[in-house]
Amino acid sequence: MPNSLILPAHPLLPSCIRRLFSTGFLTATVSIATITLATGAKADSITLKNGDHLTGAVTQLAGGKLTIHTDYAGDVTIAFDQVTSVKVDKPVVLSQETKKGKRVDIRKQEITAIDRTGDAYTVTTKEGPQALPAAALTTVRTPAAQTAYENSLHPGWLHDWTAIANVSFALAKGNSDTTTLGTGITAVRPTPTDKTSLYFNNIYTRDGIANATTANHNNAGARYDHNVNPKLFAFGTADFATDALQHLDLRTVAGGGFGWHAIAKPRQQLDILGGLVWTHESYGAFTTLDSTTTPPTPVLTPAITHSFAALDFGEQYSRKLGASSAFTEQAYIFPDLNDTSQYRTTFNSGISTKIKSFLSWQTSISDVYVTNPPAGTKDNDFILTTGLGFTFTRK
Repeated sequence: MPNSLILPAHPLLPSCIRRLFSTGFLTATVSIATITLATGAKADSITLKNGDHLTGAVTQLAGGKLTIHTDYAGDVTIAFDQVTSVKVDKPVVLSQETKKGKRVDIRKQEITAIDRTGDAYTVTTKEGPQALPAAALTTVRTPAAQTAYENSLHPGWLHDWTAIANVSFALAKGNSDTTTLGTGITAVRPTPTDKTSLYFNNIYTRDGIANATTANHNNAGARYDHNVNPKLFAFGTADFATDALQHLDLRTVAGGGFGWHAIAKPRQQLDILGGLVWTHESYGAFTTLDSTTTPPTPVLTPAITHSFAALDFGEQYSRKLGASSAFTEQAYIFPDLNDTSQYRTTFNSGISTKIKSFLSWQTSISDVYVTNPPAGTKDNDFILTTGLGFTFTRK
């Protein structure tokens, strides 16, 4: 018998066991188990117009492309107009979106099959087959991907942050004795309707020979943008600065206005802004030496406080450079409404080149100009920093 397994007689082997093997019982049991396992190992399948079949796990339909993950070729993307049939082992979500102003209404259905019927489709739901026009079948996701997408439309305020921290350090000893430290943090949370930005930067330099601080500048702030429509947005801003060498104890700028998305492309953005701000700045008293006298005599410069409303005109520009670099630039002018001959300008620019997913090289330039600094101090502060940047994300 070809399906029998013949065991040699042995006094220790019970006769009933020998009888089971001799009748082919074990062979039949193994065959049934193999068929059962093969039947349980199901997979999604796709049938194309040319008759080809693919098996794997359907992950999404978006932008007219159907994606299936296979063990033998990874993710395979197929033009959906070449597909005649899709069968899935576990239900996927057919998502139909309707925009009502800023709100997006989503109608969801769990489906297990899609079949092309001429220029339309038939989908299989738990209630049974349902006919759909082609325009209604544009987006299909796995349940987990659908949940993540819906969360991205209304994320919690602590989610979807991207932060970049950079640090630069320079040290000189010998004939020179200087230490320079530059730090900066930028955090951005963009959503489809708004954007929140936080920032901080600092430059500090100490001259050990002269026993003097030669740079100590700090700047921090926040800004919030909210889209009124795809082109127009409203913004609010708050900025804080100190500068020990200019004897600036604190400058506070708060205001808001409107902006225009002049360019809004995936690789390039340009915003034009205009509004009003309130500025309050305090300069501390300090003493200088009058070198025109012999011996030089100390001269006291009293504390100064400015408070004024100002216009706010500016622009922001960003562009991706290749696959790993990005350029950003922003410039603002703040004319004093009480005396338009007095104003402050700020300019910030930077380029970032990715080294690893979390590591980049950052170079930034900052320039602040004021027309009415305290007597004996410079009207312009220029800062150049370069060093490593570290990227952190909070999804």
